[in-house]
Amino acid sequence: MIYTRLATARWSFNLIVLMGFLFVGWGVQCHAQSKWQPDKPVEVIVTTAAGGGNDRGARLMQKIWQEAKLLDRVAVVNKVGGGGAVAYAYAAQNPGDAHRVVAARTGLLSNNLLGISPLNYTEMTPLAMIGSETMALVVRADSPIRSLKDLIARWKADPQSVSISLGGSRGSTTHYVIALLAKAGGVDPRRLKLLTFGGASEAMTNLLGGHIDMMSTAMNLAVEQHKAGKVRVIGTATTRRTWALPDVPTLKDQGFDIVVPAWTIVMGAKGLTPAQIAYWEELLERAVNDEAWKKALQEDSVEWVFMKSEPTREFLRKDYENIRGLLREIGMEK
Repeated sequence: MIYTRLATARWSFNLIVLMGFLFVGWGVQCHAQSKWQPDKPVEVIVTTAAGGGNDRGARLMQKIWQEAKLLDRVAVVNKVGGGGAVAYAYAAQNPGDAHRVVAARTGLLSNNLLGISPLNYTEMTPLAMIGSETMALVVRADSPIRSLKDLIARWKADPQSVSISLGGSRGSTTHYVIALLAKAGGVDPRRLKLLTFGGASEAMTNLLGGHIDMMSTAMNLAVEQHKAGKVRVIGTATTRRTWALPDVPTLKDQGFDIVVPAWTIVMGAKGLTPAQIAYWEELLERAVNDEAWKKALQEDSVEWVFMKSEPTREFLRKDYENIRGLLREIGMEK
């Protein structure tokens, strides 16, 4: 992901560069070229409790690997807490050991920048990017805010006039979307009325109940409510309209060149060898090309992405610097 200079308030995902990194020719059998093999049970660590998004994805991968007889001894381990900090610390604690990996989200970067965790992403090994979740701005169906133009006008008249849920925490992907949009519209993002709840589900309940005016969230949480006419998704932070809600314009469609994907990257401990990295690249590539995986992504409105270790490392370097710049600008960097 390549972002424009923060001073211009434009946050954009360079799809052409990303597509150059995508590896789609995966016809070789998964372990044919790997010299390293696990010699004990493998753990896939997730940051959410059983049933959460990362948990479902990890268990689907586990099923794909086991049914294809690629990896039998694999367990999904839930390590909840600290916005993922507990899971990341657990996955990173045995340098050189490739038997433990974690499905990481943006918190891997922001936790360090916010002072939540001393662990920096550079203390781990990126193995592959495997998905990108669509972020959306959502209001009630009866809201007078029908577009980003309406929202910016309200903000300019009074930045505190729109109460906005960021889900569970500030300094997260949901916060980035709001802050970048405000900046692009000439509004100070530090003056907005931003709220946090126990999570996105609680925020949706408050939105439907009329207790807040808007929420920034993963789009899959709003699709059914939008289709039922209970809420309105007024924009998505994607490069193009999503298949799930083709009637909803992107932020770019409305004149704001802002794209903020909520990626998932599989990380291993520090110091993994090229052979260990190659093993995981092949295993993960096999999973994301499985039809069951692609179907699950569609159901959750997640974009299909696969990026191998080295381009993922460069992606993380750029993402870290741009998130740091934004958090510094809104006064949250520690």
